[in-house]
Amino acid sequence: MGRMYVKEFAGAHIHCVGDECEIGKGGGRQMRANLLTTLIKGMVSISIDYSPCEIMKDLELQMGMRVSYMQCWRAREYLRMLAMGKPNDHYRLLPWICPTIVRANLDSRAFGELEGCQFKHVFVAYGASLNGFSLRCWKMLFADDAHLSGPYEGTSLGAVKLDADNHLFDVAYVVV
Repeated sequence: MGRMYVKEFAGAHIHCVGDECEIGKGGGRQMRANLLTTLIKGMVSISIDYSPCEIMKDLELQMGMRVSYMQCWRAREYLRMLAMGKPNDHYRLLPWICPTIVRANLDSRAFGELEGCQFKHVFVAYGASLNGFSLRCWKMLFADDAHLSGPYEGTSLGAVKLDADNHLFDVAYVVV
């Protein structure tokens, strides 16, 4: 019986990226989402603003892989969600945030309301803004709104006044 001798040992497990792909509807190989997230995890953790276009370019330059914009965007958003939590989980912090704002900023007003785990509204007016409003501003208040989209839908309202130098002076914020 013959003996086998190991002449050279490469400790790294090397395989083709294509092994991690599956055959799609059109017969072409499709990259699994978990593979793409593991490939870009380090890059996204360094820069949270890493754009899908940059991900596409880096994967093509470094690994010779061509992936779609949408694949890169979804993988980046999934990694962001893992790092920061789901948007609905942030609403649970509202009962803690409002009293913390009032304790940390003298004369501030902050309150919010949840209905179960569903966000209703929040109001924040910092003490310094309220004092400046009553002491050094013109007697005219301006309000502006911005409609929010994405995971935090609603309307953001801001109340501002003109100060003595005709600059905008923030008074209060509301999200409804």
